[in-house]
Amino acid sequence: MSAELRLAIASAPMFDGLDSKHVDFLATQSRAIFLPAGQVLFRKGTPSTGFYMVRDGLVQLSVSNSEGVVKVVEIIRPGGAFGHAVMFVHEPYPVDATALVDAHLVFVPAAAVDRVLDEEPAMARIMLASMARRLQSKIQDIAMLSLQSATQRIVAYILGAVGAGTYSVGGGAGALENDAGPDAPSASIELPALKQVLASRLGMTPETFSRAMRALTDKGLIQADGAVVQIPDVAALDAYAQSVSIL
Repeated sequence: MSAELRLAIASAPMFDGLDSKHVDFLATQSRAIFLPAGQVLFRKGTPSTGFYMVRDGLVQLSVSNSEGVVKVVEIIRPGGAFGHAVMFVHEPYPVDATALVDAHLVFVPAAAVDRVLDEEPAMARIMLASMARRLQSKIQDIAMLSLQSATQRIVAYILGAVGAGTYSVGGGAGALENDAGPDAPSASIELPALKQVLASRLGMTPETFSRAMRALTDKGLIQADGAVVQIPDVAALDAYAQSVSIL
């Protein structure tokens, strides 16, 4: 049994409180996966035999149409998991999963999870809570895409990265460049993906994304240098996000 696999299982939120015996069992049944940047893990319609946890890197979940138009549904960051909902209903994966950067994953087979649930029913509550949080995040996404402007969505994304603000964009917050928190006067984040990917995730074209970023920069609310975004005044950006005048 790999010590890294055991640590990944033991530290996963959905296995919080699981006793050592079952942690060891899941670790022996799971396997580590290295997914190079750009490589597809699975396609929509692939039979589901378990779920995945991201140890490091970024994984894009997306759907596409017959014309090849791709819509990014979610960006899974380290500590996140995907595939566990369909695993329980024995349905195929409903999305494509692709590594945005080199990623290290852990695959946990459904049969191993079923055995743990049979022996430790209380574990079901923890896993249900994990899926409920994911569902809540998807509801937030629908509200965001339906009711917020492009600028509001970008501001929500940035504020979510620093743990501040009224809005939150689940599964897509950029990596913190410093120890800034929700009460910090300023912050710096690094956008975790290409402009095209983030634009799709936020339901807009790359051109609209660029225009909104320029507008925020012109107002002095952000300073962008490549993938790094500086927020001089977190509170001011939050106030702007709540303004009814955002277009």
